[in-house]
Amino acid sequence: MKPSYQDSESKAVDAIKKAIPSSLKQDMLPQSKGMFAELFENNEVFPRHYIATAIDGVGTKIIVAEAMRKFDTIGIDCVAMSANDMATLGAASPFLFMDYLACQSKFQEQKLTGDLIKGVVKGLEQCNSSSILRNSIRINFGKGETASADELITSAAGYGFDIAGCMIGFVDKRKFARQKIKPGQKIIALKSSGPHCNGFTDLRRHLLKGDFETRAEYKKKYMGRYKLDDRFDGSTIGKKLLEPTKIYIQAMAKISKNFDVAGFNNTGYGLKNLNRAKEKVEFRITNPLRPQPIFELMQKESKFTEEQMYSTFNMGMGFFVVCDKEDADDILQIAKDAEIVGEVRKSNKTMTVLEKNNKKIVFEGY
Repeated sequence: MKPSYQDSESKAVDAIKKAIPSSLKQDMLPQSKGMFAELFENNEVFPRHYIATAIDGVGTKIIVAEAMRKFDTIGIDCVAMSANDMATLGAASPFLFMDYLACQSKFQEQKLTGDLIKGVVKGLEQCNSSSILRNSIRINFGKGETASADELITSAAGYGFDIAGCMIGFVDKRKFARQKIKPGQKIIALKSSGPHCNGFTDLRRHLLKGDFETRAEYKKKYMGRYKLDDRFDGSTIGKKLLEPTKIYIQAMAKISKNFDVAGFNNTGYGLKNLNRAKEKVEFRITNPLRPQPIFELMQKESKFTEEQMYSTFNMGMGFFVVCDKEDADDILQIAKDAEIVGEVRKSNKTMTVLEKNNKKIVFEGY
């Protein structure tokens, strides 16, 4: 059987981890190992805070943007991918965002870089938590890099590009007391805006005809029935796929300001993200949010099982907050667009169980 892209990615990450000596992680807080964002400590330079770091790209959602010639929202996604990982730290204060952009010459000549960065700015405007946490740490747009990459990046019409960004922030040591996850706690799901940036290889190939793709080796991979401008759910397939990723930094700052919680970004690998917890517990999802119509269409067209859907996509649940039972109702008032979807149960190993349509689906590992 041909290995999946998730299997290949896992092997690549494992090789990277083995190549990094422990001396280059000596100041990392052990609690952040393997989590969504890493924390580092240096008492001489920043004695009152941990420094938080996150980095990510946008993945093949970029191909949809290229095909639609719409570049003003993908920058929001680039910010969101790092911001939502940092949001898992709770009361985090983003301080600096830096980007790397590689593109073909036509993209540069037509000044489309400006459209792209306008999206980044819109994303960063959603990342300031200084007024919420009452500190002076505000987000800054740091030094970026733009590279000409005609020989490295190819696309059908010469508009190929790739963008990645990293975010650096601070977490007050006095407020950092990551909630220990224990049985009896509630699991709250914050609604997503759509697919965010995950599973786009599957989304594109199962939904779209790929009529915009002129490269034969890639065009043959498309199995879908739809064009990007086909009407769907009050809009078009393309616009629904390009819906910007929702950013949860401010919501988590508001929640963590008053409550001790644990946060999980429901990004690639879907419900398996909960299994990144250190504690041996079971996350039981009994009342999942209803997925947006784009996910329902994807399942219909791809014939994916429920297990495949929930281990590939966020399925309408963009972020999870695990909290004490008595705090749940107050947190729902703060979070908006959120619901209790399950609870934490006793277990001798870390796993997630989804109850849906009178079936139980077990997700183990990450």
